[in-house]
Amino acid sequence: MKDLEKKYSNEQLYVKAFYLHHLLDYFRETRYDVNNLELVLKKFLENEIIFEFLDKNGNTINYQLVIKQIFQLLRENQRELYEDLKSVHNLSLEKNREQKKRKI
Repeated sequence: MKDLEKKYSNEQLYVKAFYLHHLLDYFRETRYDVNNLELVLKKFLENEIIFEFLDKNGNTINYQLVIKQIFQLLRENQRELYEDLKSVHNLSLEKNREQKKRKI
């Protein structure tokens, strides 16, 4: 039971949420082909991610496993990911159009 508690600890959930949020932002901001999931994930790792930190005691904390889990989740749910990204993109376009209309 302790292993399950540790696996789903708030710290781990916050870390996963942080990385996932950062990755989803990267999808919106990148100039790479977002339809090529592997390319986006590779470039995200190369350009955006720091997955190893030192704590105040000098101990290394490595979140590489967390990142691998997020990537695997996205690979397994590509269709849903792209549907969500498309809907967010369409909402952004509509919002921009409305703002332009108001300025005119």
